[in-house]
Amino acid sequence: MTFDAASVALQDTTAGGATTAAAPTPLTFGNQASVTIPAGADATSDPVTLVVAQQATVLVSLQVHSSVTALPGHATAQTPVWISGPANRTLDTSAANYTQTTFTGLPYLTGIDVTTPTSAPTGSVVLYGDQNINGDTAGTSNSPYHLSDAITNALVSDTNGDNSVDYGVLNAGTNSTSLNSNLLPQITYSDRPVNALNPLDRNVLAQGNVRTVLVSTGATDLLNCTGTADACAKSVESGLTSLNSQLSSYTTDDGQPYDGHEAVTENSNITVYVTTIPPFTAAHPGTAAQEAAREQVNDDLPGLFSYQVIDFAAAVSTDGTATSSTVKAADLTNGNPSSTYYDDLAARYLRDTNNPDTIDIAPNLIVPVATGSDTPDNEWELAADGTDQRGDNPFTAIGSTTSNAAGPDAVNAPAAATSFDGSTGFLESDHTAVNTLADYTVSAWVKLDSATGPATAICEGTSQHQAFYLGYDRGNQGWMFQTTTTNDDSSDFPTAEGDAGTGALGTWTHLLVTYTAPVDGDDSTGVMSIYQNGTLMGTATNLTPQYDSSMPLTIGGCVNDPAATSPYNAFPGSVSDVQVYPYAMPASDADAGSVIVPSGWQNGMPEDDWKLAADGTDTASLNPLTPTGSASFGTDAPSGMSGSVAFDGSTGFLKSKQSAVNTLGDYTVSAWVKINSALGTTAVCQGTTQHQAFYLSYDKPSAAWMFQTTTTNDENSDFPTAEGDPNSGPIGTWTHLVATFRAPVPGGTTTGNMALYQNGTLIGTATNLSPQYDSSMPLTIGGCINSASATTPYLAFPGSVSDVHVYPRTLSATEVSALH
Repeated sequence: MTFDAASVALQDTTAGGATTAAAPTPLTFGNQASVTIPAGADATSDPVTLVVAQQATVLVSLQVHSSVTALPGHATAQTPVWISGPANRTLDTSAANYTQTTFTGLPYLTGIDVTTPTSAPTGSVVLYGDQNINGDTAGTSNSPYHLSDAITNALVSDTNGDNSVDYGVLNAGTNSTSLNSNLLPQITYSDRPVNALNPLDRNVLAQGNVRTVLVSTGATDLLNCTGTADACAKSVESGLTSLNSQLSSYTTDDGQPYDGHEAVTENSNITVYVTTIPPFTAAHPGTAAQEAAREQVNDDLPGLFSYQVIDFAAAVSTDGTATSSTVKAADLTNGNPSSTYYDDLAARYLRDTNNPDTIDIAPNLIVPVATGSDTPDNEWELAADGTDQRGDNPFTAIGSTTSNAAGPDAVNAPAAATSFDGSTGFLESDHTAVNTLADYTVSAWVKLDSATGPATAICEGTSQHQAFYLGYDRGNQGWMFQTTTTNDDSSDFPTAEGDAGTGALGTWTHLLVTYTAPVDGDDSTGVMSIYQNGTLMGTATNLTPQYDSSMPLTIGGCVNDPAATSPYNAFPGSVSDVQVYPYAMPASDADAGSVIVPSGWQNGMPEDDWKLAADGTDTASLNPLTPTGSASFGTDAPSGMSGSVAFDGSTGFLKSKQSAVNTLGDYTVSAWVKINSALGTTAVCQGTTQHQAFYLSYDKPSAAWMFQTTTTNDENSDFPTAEGDPNSGPIGTWTHLVATFRAPVPGGTTTGNMALYQNGTLIGTATNLSPQYDSSMPLTIGGCINSASATTPYLAFPGSVSDVHVYPRTLSATEVSALH
């Protein structure tokens, strides 16, 4: 073809614009109707930057001087070309003087480099591969349609999205008309491309802002293979593995993992997706052996690339599986892929990348480590097995471990857990989970059932000790975070832990520990911190942390050898939802406002909370109170409270829907009370059929407040009582009472303890080693009952009660003081 002083216009669809055979409408770039490259400028070395709307069809016009016998370019790009008469039409924004030719390609245009705004740098997905990517075998040349077009259209139409294309979609497909032009790269056994024959540099890494690569190739390699099905399959699998390794070794332009020794972003390596190979088509039919090899590759891919595989074969095959041998008729035109074929591939891409069970990292996800939307390095729910939610570091169960449904009743936490026998059972990760020489965070839900021996819930070892221990300090009766300073007998053991007695048995507790690696000259580093239920409990310092890259993370006990089959410091209890992060989470992300806590729990984490300002509604919406008799809600209340409920001391009381606290375990009851007459009466109680599991009462003879429990549910019961000094209970005055109980533990001489606090001060203690409980009995306020159907209370309370809380654990003195 000869063009004499003509203008040539072409459409580019690499940005995802759908095209037709009609003349294009030029796009306005910024405030300009056209862009002219200055005389003498080289468009290759001096690229023009254009602001382009998503899904735009770009009209690029070039004036060709003199006579040209050929147009160098990408001849099989299926891009229509228009030509004008012998005049300069580059400023013709209406394109009225252009006529479509029979020629298709990308003459003179070497490429369009798609970038995204620096204010929202989402980067690009590069589509790399054969005819599945490059639509040069599509049914008609007048309908050039690529997978990049289909994906951008699918993103805009996605009902789960915001009807926009959030990242660049770049076509780096290769010509599929030749069976020698789009083979897998040479296997170099190197992370880096080593020569120009490797297409990764020019086809993928040179693309603008690449963060994610979709690899869909291997069909041509199979069609060129003349060996056995197994040999052909293994060759393709080796090539894909090498390709994945090379691509994954690169870091994105804006996602550097470290700045010096400080982590900057997570998921900062290029994300790679690998697709299954669709069935061969009539244009390139395969032999029986080649088809068997294709099916074998598709069977093997999920095992080779966990959470990376997008099932293109199932998207277009006749029976919707990866091993079907034919493409469905609706996806073919004259035996070649049609536009519907690419639409089906795009729909599968969208479905799989939106499903975390299929693809573990969404396209273009770069997570700054300082944000509140933290992404853990590894996460194990432990609800049914040791699967790592990120897919690369699973746990293996050793000894006696059981999965069960008795997990923490917490928002966004698994409803199940793994339990350990405290002797033989533990979980061992595939490899080390955290570099303990650097910053890190470990988070988990734990429940300890017995304190008879040393018990470590989570640890990561060295050959002599552990890089860290997260466990129970039997001497302090609290949770601790411990590290080591050397890997020999002379090691110190820096320990961060809470006050004595703050570790409740038989109760789910959320623990989060952080460590900041030491920096020379910075006294604020090397710091260990432990948070319990969102509250900072203790800190320590370790300036010489230990690490052994060969040691796994273990749960349920510790080991000093990856081959060990039994743990030490074995944990008799349960663990759920373990997460590790490669940075030290700041206090603002670890405190009670951010930690995942049980539904309805607030600061201090009560099991339930009744404000009693206007009705008996509980804040957790789990256990409302119903008024009976003369009980009236009003505005009389302690300072800072909104109201209270007043009782007549005869008929009025409040009754909960169900039992509010298991009095056989650890618990705390908090309430504001005001008594109007010095009578032997009870403000808050929870009954059995004979007595009460506990009474929060006024003792008339001593004119003091008391916390009383029972030892048996019969006439022979004792009544252990913790109370204040005589005449310490004022009449007509709002008083804050907190009663705590620590459940008895066999062999534990300091358990079974009762304590009563008045206005934040401990005023009395007692011991009950055989507490009572009746799960059918409600909590009552304003008096006591021995039957859930009772309509009249005994020990009826003549006064008012406000702001009642119950907690399924024993609050520490510090926490009680904070409540007041």
